[in-house]
Amino acid sequence: MTASLKSKLIEVQQCLGCMHEGTVITSADGTILEATTAAERILETPSISLKGSNIRTLCRGLDVYDEMVRKAVAEKRCLNRSLVVDAAGKRKLVNMSLERVDDSGEVRLVHVFQDCADLRTMEERLLQFERLATIGRFASQIAHEVRNPLSSISLNVELLEDEIGESNAEARGLIRSVLRELDRLNDIVSEYLQFSRFPKPQLKKGQVDAIIHDLVGSWKPPAAVRVEVALMDSSPEVWFDERLLRQVLENLTRNAAEAIETEGAEGVVRIETDVIEKFLVIRVKDTGCGIPSEIQPKLFEPFFTTKARGTGLGLATSQQIIFEHNGHLLVESQPGKGSIFSTLLPI
Repeated sequence: MTASLKSKLIEVQQCLGCMHEGTVITSADGTILEATTAAERILETPSISLKGSNIRTLCRGLDVYDEMVRKAVAEKRCLNRSLVVDAAGKRKLVNMSLERVDDSGEVRLVHVFQDCADLRTMEERLLQFERLATIGRFASQIAHEVRNPLSSISLNVELLEDEIGESNAEARGLIRSVLRELDRLNDIVSEYLQFSRFPKPQLKKGQVDAIIHDLVGSWKPPAAVRVEVALMDSSPEVWFDERLLRQVLENLTRNAAEAIETEGAEGVVRIETDVIEKFLVIRVKDTGCGIPSEIQPKLFEPFFTTKARGTGLGLATSQQIIFEHNGHLLVESQPGKGSIFSTLLPI
């Protein structure tokens, strides 16, 4: 492959995000010359096995593919056709475009394609992001409107406490109860404001072990909860924002401890790391009450909560943070058998 064609491959890889777009370059007869890492992932076949084979052997609908080739050769480009391909014996629907490139007198075909399942995932993420942005703007307006009256009420109640003095213990007890509830409302307002100012991650490459050890070292779990840590001997480096990833893990461990307290018995919160395919996995496990299957799909919806005093923003925010890391946040749970929340970060 010539330098100009290699340049074209790099250009295509960089365009639209190489993590999701697979690129295969073939000769005019369909012989595969080059394949990107994303193409290997989508086709579930290593590059060394793809090179030298004919791309037509991967296409289930040859009539559709042949029409795309004819159009690309005649018009230089054919955009966005759905095609079923064979990925290691499995059928996959991909969205493919073709471009003809002349390379030192030789015709080359650049295939750019995306797994439609990935497209659906991206659409879901975009919808989630837009939903959270709308809720964030709404939450910000409400929080600002509520914060000033709350501050005024708190100040006046404190002045009232001073006026009563030490003589009326019952009245002072009622006032302290009011102040505690006002503090709780202020905490909720602060959480809404934090949610509305959702920051973009500042990603740096490194190992997550230090964050986990620091979190466990500074966390004081309830008396009934024992914390265990089981990390890999040598975890791979990933891209992450230290502050935001810690926020996610703090939320997951706190939820895990609360699930054990709800169960009313002693239990274990276990944090462990693992590697599955091309992801580093951070699991937070608990031996708590578990989550009913009908509730699990709603867990990451904003304002959905099973807690008597929850805001329903913790898991929604955590999922969005992990989405911003190009990762996934998954849950596995059975009532009475505890829960596992798995954070997957691309290696």
